[in-house]
Parts: sequence; C-alpha cells; structure tokens
Amino acid sequence: MVHALSEVWRTLKAGGWLIDLRSTKSDRRIELDMPGGCLEIGEIDASATRPGRDAADAALRSALAAGQFRAQHNALFNIIVDCDSVTDLRDYAQRLCRSRLPDFVLPRIEALTANADDCLIRIHREMTIALYRRP
Repeated sequence: MVHALSEVWRTLKAGGWLIDLRSTKSDRRIELDMPGGCLEIGEIDASATRPGRDAADAALRSALAAGQFRAQHNALFNIIVDCDSVTDLRDYAQRLCRSRLPDFVLPRIEALTANADDCLIRIHREMTIALYRRP
C-alpha cells in the first residue's frame, strides 16, 4: 500500500481524487435465512488478513499526516453474498485466500437445512469507502 499510495500521489493531478474501497477488519458474518426467521451461524475468520490491513491503514495515516492527501468522506456499507446451498457456500469458501470458514459451519447448516425447502445462506461483508483529495 505504501508503494501504491506513492504512485497514486505521483500520477494524480492536484485536486484529483483517490477512492479507497476495501473490507474492514470485521469478520464476515454468516446467517441462515429460513421461513421461520434468520439464524446467526458464525463468522469467517479473517484474522490472517489483519496484518495487511493494518499496514494499509498505517500507510494511509502516514500519507495523510504528510499532507499528501486530505480526507473528504468515509462511509461503511455491507456487501451481501447469497448462497443457495451448502455446495455454493463450500465453493465460496474454497475461493477464500487467507480467510477461513470454521469447521463447524457446513455441518451445522446441513443439519439445520436437512428438512427445509426454502433457505438462503447469507454472508455479510463490511466494507468501507473513503474519498481523499490530493491538495
């Protein structure tokens, strides 16, 4: 991120905008939405990604302190991924790079949905979007 911010600053005209879009440090929340209601199942463990996010945050704080950018706006929002089945969730989990789906999640969902006709597995990922301006 340090190198990326340096390159953005180098190539961005004065008054230009930097849009920072990334996930927060929160784990992704897994819910099971069934006709009788919504049940919290667990969270995808993202602890292995925290050092990289901490380094990115530090690089951004340093660039702001050096006056390279000025914070203009920051907002949080959720991205929701819907999985129609345990197979879909398993496929999603296999594409995770460093985050990890806890071992108990798939068997728990399988047990809860064994006799259910209509259910949806939802993954909530908290994101942040921030706008910075080069002075």
